[in-house]
Amino acid sequence: MLYKCETIVRGRNAVLVFALLTCGNYSFGQPGASVPDLSGSWERMDDVGGGSFGGILEKIIPKAALKPEFIEANRREAARQQSGDVVAFSSKWCQTFHYPFFMQHSAAWHIVQTADEVIQVPEVHTFARHIYLDGRKHPDPAVLVPSVNGHSIGKWQGNSLIVDTVGFVPGGGTPGGGRIGAATHLTERFMLLQGGKKLQVTFTWEDPSIFLKPHTYDLTYYKSVPGSYALEDYCHADEATQGGSVVEPKQQ
Repeated sequence: MLYKCETIVRGRNAVLVFALLTCGNYSFGQPGASVPDLSGSWERMDDVGGGSFGGILEKIIPKAALKPEFIEANRREAARQQSGDVVAFSSKWCQTFHYPFFMQHSAAWHIVQTADEVIQVPEVHTFARHIYLDGRKHPDPAVLVPSVNGHSIGKWQGNSLIVDTVGFVPGGGTPGGGRIGAATHLTERFMLLQGGKKLQVTFTWEDPSIFLKPHTYDLTYYKSVPGSYALEDYCHADEATQGGSVVEPKQQ
């Protein structure tokens, strides 16, 4: 804990971010005693000898089975990066990242959990993700407004939180070369391991217009040590180095 929690900041998002950044594992009302408590800060570690966070993904994530046009798009993207243009357009111009970007990033992310909702708050520049546990359904597709995180509802099955998400803004990507479209459907299983020291998330992406079969993989996160805190994710498109293009050095 960095500071004593005395100041009340008005506005839901302001309260959430203030509490997470200044009050450690603070949460707004405890989750039910019969379900696991996922709250806290979580981060990836190189536990497979990948040498880098990108290298970890290459070692543990299977390649998505894609339709030919998406295989070709990935090939062109790889060629562009090999030529030295390795800074993504969204990173260069500080655009809001699509889910699941922050789940595969090196920066930590944070969970606030109540009986009715799980909120994931990333350190990278994107929005908090709300997973509703109050029994609501997805809105009618005719009125659902797409977003970078989609619309997520969850339920507990034993010790696992099962999350169902639809309504993504097209244009995002997944580990393993997958793409995200307007009709993409995501199912996730959140499960604590080793007495709450680890959190395993299983992702399954489905979209017949993109994938030849469901794309499934696991990512494991480690509970941040006590006293950890968030750092500001600075990004300014006018900064020359933000759009710098370099060839990634060989990882040791």
